Amino acid sequence: MPDVQAGRVTLKAPARATAGGCRVIVPLSAGTADALASLAKEAALLADILEVRLDALAPLTAEHAAAALDAVGAAAPGVPLLATVRTVREGGPADLCPGKYADLLKELCRLRPGGFRLLDVEFSAGAELCADLLAAAHKAGAAAVFSRHDFAGTPPVAEMACTLLAMADAGADVAKLAVMPAEGPADAARLLEATARAAALRPETPLITMSMGAAGAVSRVCGGAFGVCASFGAVGGAASAPGQPDAGALRAALTALDKAL
Repeated sequence: MPDVQAGRVTLKAPARATAGGCRVIVPLSAGTADALASLAKEAALLADILEVRLDALAPLTAEHAAAALDAVGAAAPGVPLLATVRTVREGGPADLCPGKYADLLKELCRLRPGGFRLLDVEFSAGAELCADLLAAAHKAGAAAVFSRHDFAGTPPVAEMACTLLAMADAGADVAKLAVMPAEGPADAARLLEATARAAALRPETPLITMSMGAAGAVSRVCGGAFGVCASFGAVGGAASAPGQPDAGALRAALTALDKAL
């Protein structure tokens, strides 16, 4: 699907070199629904989309996740929500095997159709489970963001591009890739090259890519010029990944770069 409708926001692959066209996604992470709702009130002022990190909830159940989404939705009415459960496999706290992970997300889709506009689906769960979760997300009225995270380093350009292409070919509504620039700023450049390659070959699939940490921070600002449709920014210093900038500063930088381009 070329355009991913997310409430008041449309995510789409950029048709030209742009940076300000990137949407700003603000992550929220807390252990309770009330705490997430409190964070959402401030974050909603800067966000195009709020990512609700459900993996910090205790206990982590579909019912508690559904209640948390309800609370955030009430605190930030009209702001599209991205529901995310990040597992240990992908650098998060949720210690779930692929089957349990998929069961949790499918039950969340069943409990709250229309309660969120995007669902993060870890590509490492495997082709069969990703297909099941894609179908469950669509049935619930949500777009599926297939994601992969590499905290150890930055794979070769061809490998990163192939990962994004594989996500697109598997039906992802949005393909997301995050890598760590273990070898320095040149790794960030390689991530941007891989993004541009994938964007050229699958222009119909919106991409979200980032090089994490200080050495990769520039990719969060200039990614739109290479095909990125959204970038993550934090509020109150509560970053969900290394190198994530302040959301207000990110929006200002995206707008300034877009004008320059």
